[in-house]
Amino acid sequence: MKKNAKILLLTALAALVLGLCCVSASAETSATLSPSIRYDTGVTTISWDVSGTDASTYRVFLQVINNGPAEQSLWNLGETSTHSMRTTECIPGKSYRVTLTDGSYSILDSRDYTLSEAPIFEDGKLKNTSVKISIEPRRMKSGGNAQKDAKKVNSLKASEIMAALSDGSAYYGIRYQMRMPQLAKGRSFFVTLAFESPDGYLYVEQATDVSFDRVSNGYQTLWWNIAGASFFDRLNHTAGEIPAGTYTVYLFWDGMWVNTSTFRVQ
Repeated sequence: MKKNAKILLLTALAALVLGLCCVSASAETSATLSPSIRYDTGVTTISWDVSGTDASTYRVFLQVINNGPAEQSLWNLGETSTHSMRTTECIPGKSYRVTLTDGSYSILDSRDYTLSEAPIFEDGKLKNTSVKISIEPRRMKSGGNAQKDAKKVNSLKASEIMAALSDGSAYYGIRYQMRMPQLAKGRSFFVTLAFESPDGYLYVEQATDVSFDRVSNGYQTLWWNIAGASFFDRLNHTAGEIPAGTYTVYLFWDGMWVNTSTFRVQ
């Protein structure tokens, strides 16, 4: 259950982008990343100015920084012929290093950014306090259907998660449930769900539009039956282990903070 939109770079490429290899950009192209990046309704826009000859292709790389001792993944956000790139890999309140290269991976610029804290969610009478979150540990056999085969377990254990990832037998995660009161009208929000390990490894698990239907009475409940499976897989791949401790889950709607929850891995 890997996140196809994300492509983790090979070690050699990561070293190249981080400047561990002595590569310089073509003298004919000069690019400067903008002083700030714009975060709006869950989407971050990275932009740059170019002087000299325009490169035919620009590539953008992103890495979390200053978030504890955890090793962070280096993400290839893609390539473009324009002077900007949009991504859903960032969340408010966190710091990131952006590296810009040309099509040959020659570094044009690198800059560190810190996103502002998110405003608290409010949409008419619907507020963040209206949304009730519940978390339940889950296990699903490899190749299973999340709606049918994700089963509740008593606890999440680091050794069991790592063993299952090693032999490919199962995935572990949480059932993440959002429950809210009746809505006078249906509406849609861009929902971001991000996981963080005890030592600070950060991963955006979900970034997608979610429709909330009009409910005339009672409550509406929406959930992911086994959220976090991709997070654990990437954490194990990057760090070589699943640390025990308290994990954090951040929820944003349209870039506004809704909830921060925690769960334990033994």
